[in-house]
Amino acid sequence: MLFEQGTFMFVICSEDGTILYADSRLSTEDFKRGTVLQGFSGHRQPAAGEFKIVQTKNGLLELCYVETEFFKGYIGVMCNAELRDLVINKLEEINKELEAIFESSHDGIVVADENGVFIRINSSYERITGIPREEIIGKTAQSIVEKGLVSDSVTIHVLKTGQSHTFSQTFRSGRQSVITGSPVFDSNNRIIRVVTNVRDMTEINRLKEELAESQKKLTQYSQIVETMTEEQMFNEKLIFRSRKMEVVRDSAIKFAKVDAPLLITGESGVGKEVIADLVYRYSPRKGLPFLKINCGAIPETLLESELFGYEGGAFTGAKKEGRTGLFEMANGGTVMLDEIGELPLALQVKLLRFVQQKEFYRVGGKKVVKVDVRLIAATNRDLQEMVNQKQFRSDLFYRLNVLRIHIPPLRERPEDIIPLVNYLLDKYNKKYNVSKRISGDVYHAFTNYTWVGNVRELENLIERLVVICDRDEITLDYLPDEMKKAIYVWRDDSIGREQTYKEAKEEFEREFFCRALEKYKSSRQAAEKLGLDHSTIVKKAAKYGIKLLSRSRTFSGES
Repeated sequence: MLFEQGTFMFVICSEDGTILYADSRLSTEDFKRGTVLQGFSGHRQPAAGEFKIVQTKNGLLELCYVETEFFKGYIGVMCNAELRDLVINKLEEINKELEAIFESSHDGIVVADENGVFIRINSSYERITGIPREEIIGKTAQSIVEKGLVSDSVTIHVLKTGQSHTFSQTFRSGRQSVITGSPVFDSNNRIIRVVTNVRDMTEINRLKEELAESQKKLTQYSQIVETMTEEQMFNEKLIFRSRKMEVVRDSAIKFAKVDAPLLITGESGVGKEVIADLVYRYSPRKGLPFLKINCGAIPETLLESELFGYEGGAFTGAKKEGRTGLFEMANGGTVMLDEIGELPLALQVKLLRFVQQKEFYRVGGKKVVKVDVRLIAATNRDLQEMVNQKQFRSDLFYRLNVLRIHIPPLRERPEDIIPLVNYLLDKYNKKYNVSKRISGDVYHAFTNYTWVGNVRELENLIERLVVICDRDEITLDYLPDEMKKAIYVWRDDSIGREQTYKEAKEEFEREFFCRALEKYKSSRQAAEKLGLDHSTIVKKAAKYGIKLLSRSRTFSGES
């Protein structure tokens, strides 16, 4: 026959393994027609294209199940020993290569047959799951779930649905994994294998947590840097050395933490708006709206609509769509009412309702508007006296006066004058690109002047002197007449006083070292410039109560 002329020897069997035909070159004992090949006892119904290998005396017989319209059974092939050995060696090489690839995967891989029996796993699966292969190989997916080796098996889901399936699972090793099972089909679209990939997410999750922590720290550092930057910028407005202003600063920071109404009092120009800014920057409402309105700068007829808004057609000239008031626009944030003492009595009633209940009606409106704002009021008037004179409602005064900060005038804290002068001189030297300096007599005039306009007056004067002075040094000649009178009064007073030489010397030293430390910023730099030992500077500062570490604290005001 044609079958018996080649290198290969063929065998044809029925479904149950009964030999229908065998190459004559094969041993008749094992391949006698009508006998059943070994290994077919109780054989299950095969699938088309399924291979089966049978060991015989002549060698390995490779059988493939064929299912056609005319024939159902196995067609087997066996090669001669030489070719067989060649093929076996080649198959062993391929198997080793595949095994190496299988084992090299960092992900765990497990393979199950069509019955859900695990037939192969790699070392990574053992490492990730903590389950030895001896507890897996030959076991069904259902059995390892029942034994509690795993909480669920993706193989079961794939066999049920015929589709890929993915879920997360934490193994007894403590490792978190993402598991994906995929079916492998034969030519008849029947599942013959389920391949499961187990990816260890523990390290990835750890890196994610570290990244999240790093991002959290970065956000915190950014906020710290932002705060430091803002504080540095804000400190350009805060210049002081006096204990009185230190108390003001500390009170502002303390009161910033609560939402109670705050009343800031003080003469015009002492810096009430600056303190309000400080309260806002340290408050939980920082970053939310902060709106300011000067009650004395808006006509009484318009003030109510500016604060509370109005409905369309509320009055002649009103916008058809109405207008949102200051309190609504600042919802969630802070509102500063400057010059609260100028508020008309009729409007004080409406403001009282707002302070007490955080609600109001728009002008011409019938609907209650509720808002959440922190209220800061400021005034240069004596509200208690206004209450006594029936010019300010007592109930509103008590509601506004829950927390209070009083800013002392500049004349009551003369130790702040020189730091302010130096700061302002530097500010306007930079603004006008000049290098002016101030003479000692001018410093004396400044410290003896009453400064009715407080810090605002001082700042305006420094700017004017920097602009009008033709020389590098600003002397008494450039001062206004009232300033010159102040220095003359100081000179006459110092001479007229009964003062010993020692007292006069100490007064000079106190002023000399104070100015030097303000000019040179640090005690070491001052010692170097003055040709003195650093210890001498420290001793003089201690003797005259000059604070070396607090000289740069600043305060300046706009209201």
